Amino acid sequence: GVRLVGSEMCIRDSFLIKGTGKHLYRFSNADNKTWLMPAHNMQVAMNLYQPSARNGKMVKMLFPWLHRLPFVPKVIHARSVYYDINDELKRLFYQLFHEAEIDFSIFCGTPCVHQKITMQISKDKRILGYCKVTDSKNIATLFKSEAHILKELGRKGLKETPVCMFCGETKDGIKLFVQSTVKTRNSQVVHKWTALHEDFLDRLYKSTHQLIAFEQSDYYRTLTDLQLHIEWLPQEADATLVTAAINRILLQHEKQKVDFSVYHADFTPWNMFMENRQLFVFDWEYAQLTYPPKLDKYHFFTQTAYFEKHWNVSQIIEYINSENGKWIDREMYSLYLLEIISRFTIREKGNISREMAESFRIWIALLKYLQE
Repeated sequence: GVRLVGSEMCIRDSFLIKGTGKHLYRFSNADNKTWLMPAHNMQVAMNLYQPSARNGKMVKMLFPWLHRLPFVPKVIHARSVYYDINDELKRLFYQLFHEAEIDFSIFCGTPCVHQKITMQISKDKRILGYCKVTDSKNIATLFKSEAHILKELGRKGLKETPVCMFCGETKDGIKLFVQSTVKTRNSQVVHKWTALHEDFLDRLYKSTHQLIAFEQSDYYRTLTDLQLHIEWLPQEADATLVTAAINRILLQHEKQKVDFSVYHADFTPWNMFMENRQLFVFDWEYAQLTYPPKLDKYHFFTQTAYFEKHWNVSQIIEYINSENGKWIDREMYSLYLLEIISRFTIREKGNISREMAESFRIWIALLKYLQE
């Protein structure tokens, strides 16, 4: 199989032909994330690059204008490469987007067990859509789940989400997920919580909520999965604390009817953008249909506090107790923390990296504080 770990050979072996076609720059960041950006119409292509660090933001802003100066690529360790997409992919994109000549930029994925390639497809100044690529059966299952969720959301009239245009496999076993977008060069990534975010989650709840038996919900399955695999928690995690929290919630909701709704599961600035005063939300591959309402707000808060503001546990707790943190419901926050602890424990099957262990440390510390 093709291992998507950001190396050129792996990408070439899946759907790209090396040494021909378009001139691209290949560069990586400190987290071993790799991008391929075309020299042609780079400003549009760079929409795929969503840095949170200051240096990355400078690269995004200046590289499209300065890349022709010989010393500039060297400064960011960008290498010139040439790639074309294979004929099968060309035919598929032509069929879907009705454009014969397209530009593409590539993000080789976040290094983890669910690493996948994301390709942004554009024509001149227009972004046409996105294509996710993998050779993994597990990730292909996530693609199918996302296609199903997006179909449901479309049926419920939620317009600010992508449409799945294709979900399937190429002749050589590469799995693809292609989606539409309304993204333009003027789309903005919003890094703080606004009324638009609140409104989106309100409408998501209103259009998808249902009354079901707790034991039939996706959230119940999330808790029981973690209960069954508690030994996969990293060593630093307090398994007794987590087990007690799960048991308490299971007991509390036993044989109850619950009013649950769709959960995005990765509701963060880098999975959404603002266009014409509307919030568009993508990347629904981890989404669930029946979850406690509006847990996504806790995910947005925790991820931006940790990855963008670089807060430690004490700072997050300080916020919870401040005037600004009055919106936080401690019980709901605990439900969210158990969700994310469960998801990553099950996903990594006990093979927790050093970076991931740090996230676990924060989630467990917060859960402990909220349970006290």
